[in-house]
Amino acid sequence: MTKSLAIIIGLILLAALMLFSMTYTVNFHEVAIKTRFGQVDGENSIVRTPGLKFRLPLFMDKVTTFDTRLQLRENPLETVQTTDGQQVVVRAYLMWKVREDGDGPLKFFESYSTVEEANAAIGDQFKTAMRSGLSRFAFDDLIGDNSRLAEAEAAITNEMASVRSKGIEPVNVGVTQLVLPPRTAQAVLDRMKAGRTVLSETERFKGQAEASALQNRAKAQADKIRAFADQRAAEIRAEGEQDAAKYYALMSEAQDLAVFLQWLDALKTSLSQYTTVVLPSSFAPLHLLNLDSATDRHGIPQPATTQPDIAGTSGTPAGMSMNTQPSGAKGPNDG
Repeated sequence: MTKSLAIIIGLILLAALMLFSMTYTVNFHEVAIKTRFGQVDGENSIVRTPGLKFRLPLFMDKVTTFDTRLQLRENPLETVQTTDGQQVVVRAYLMWKVREDGDGPLKFFESYSTVEEANAAIGDQFKTAMRSGLSRFAFDDLIGDNSRLAEAEAAITNEMASVRSKGIEPVNVGVTQLVLPPRTAQAVLDRMKAGRTVLSETERFKGQAEASALQNRAKAQADKIRAFADQRAAEIRAEGEQDAAKYYALMSEAQDLAVFLQWLDALKTSLSQYTTVVLPSSFAPLHLLNLDSATDRHGIPQPATTQPDIAGTSGTPAGMSMNTQPSGAKGPNDG
């Protein structure tokens, strides 16, 4: 009984082992290559559909699966010379995957045994492609506002096109770091400084030209306004002279009254501010302050002389000293 049970258990285990050896699974992110007795049958050996599959047991059929997701290959810092002779240190990466179209998986199977082996194998080729691609561009093309770095990355990707024959699909190339050696950095800074100097001088000359243009326009407008104002002033002056001629005609009919009014205006003007006057009282128009001044036939006070008599020999008081101030204001000696 015990022997029979052992045989049954052995048969069950053998059946399970045979069943296990006759099945395999392909994940949704994998592609498989099935060989029979170590030989491939063209694209019929490629298994792309995911799920549970069957095969011949033991050594008759062998299945190798490859991950079709993106793989990352990053190169260390490498020195690259640009077309303008500048040395730059560059770090770049390559995103790649197993080619799934056509016989891509089969080419990959024939070239590499694992994805890790392929990732290590393309390192030197990627380094060469990076140097070849970047060496077509000047340093200014790789940095700045007008950078052509995307074109440089596309050029590196094109240089990696030859790996498609080995079942590898280059998907994306990116430059992650650009480092300038000290000597190159100083040369670049000097060149940038010279460029900024030229730019600043250009802007300065442009500003000076605009300022001169503004000044010329302002001067032209000012001259135009001044000419208009002078013309208008001349017109107003002509109108005033015409009006004054009328009054002169009236004043000529009463010359003594006109002179008297002018004396009053002169006296009012001279006494309108703080004024110290030391003049003879016989001098016009100060004779109007002298109640003893002689009058003419119209009763208008007349000066004894038209020139100040400094020596005081006019027959009237030798002189008058007046300290006048505006009405309502206090003098220096007032409380």
